[in-house]
Amino acid sequence: MSDDFLLPQPPLMSPVRARDLSRLYMGFSQELRRLGLTAEANRAERDSQWWLNYAIALSQIPPGAVDQTD
Repeated sequence: MSDDFLLPQPPLMSPVRARDLSRLYMGFSQELRRLGLTAEANRAERDSQWWLNYAIALSQIPPGAVDQTD
């Protein structure tokens, strides 16, 4: 399979950081909606949901289970 179609992997982070990003996007979405930018607000809301799902997934990884390569 070609590497041309691989999506970039999100960085590993704490679940709290991912949750905070989700909250940031949700606040941004609400502000955009207040300004009448519905399409942009919908996009920010989808991004918020993605980060929240990522935070939940990260919270299921036991500490030390991911190899850190420096």
